[in-house]
Amino acid sequence: MHGIVRSFNTGTPEELVVIPGVDFVMDEGDFTAIVGASGSGKSTLMNIIGLLDRPNAGSYLFQGTDVLDVDDDELARYRSQNIGFVFQNFNLIGRINARKNVEMPMMYAGVSKKQRRERAEELLEMVGMADRMNHQPNQLSGGQKQRVAVARALANHPNLLLADEPTGALDSATGRMIMDMFHDLHENKGVSIVFITHNPDLADECQKTMHMVDGRFVDSSQAVG
Repeated sequence: MHGIVRSFNTGTPEELVVIPGVDFVMDEGDFTAIVGASGSGKSTLMNIIGLLDRPNAGSYLFQGTDVLDVDDDELARYRSQNIGFVFQNFNLIGRINARKNVEMPMMYAGVSKKQRRERAEELLEMVGMADRMNHQPNQLSGGQKQRVAVARALANHPNLLLADEPTGALDSATGRMIMDMFHDLHENKGVSIVFITHNPDLADECQKTMHMVDGRFVDSSQAVG
């Protein structure tokens, strides 16, 4: 990503520039943390990285594809095939069980019923949730919900996993378990990860840490406080 700008109410007296122009480069297989306080612009940048939002200016090549030069339908297909998301508040669908939550991205991608069930069961076993696959989200603890969310994020074999404050709603012990899972995915499964956090200790565990202040990347000395 080069020269990415994101502003709201553009061209009006109320214009708010959240990201004034940043570069972000990541190699396949990296585990990169973007750390910053609330309001620093990190979640806005994540939405652009994840193709959930478009910048006002700048360029973005994802594995050589100019993803800003396609229409919204094509962008949605590209996102579904290449990017998985894990959010702070899990974003599971409450009325269906864990297995069907994991199946959902595959259903939208046109995977057959048999294949998506097998893939969902395989992923839930991988994250230690095989014995809870028929439970609905309201029957699961926070850590269990997040493990289901990680399995769902991996459903379509994404090239990139985006994790936005994935331990923020969890107690420290459960957060540690989820962080260990990310390390396992990176080290043993080769998953590329962007890890968004306000916690510098968790960020320090990642391969590379980038500090964001007021929509810009700064060195660590400028990020203190």
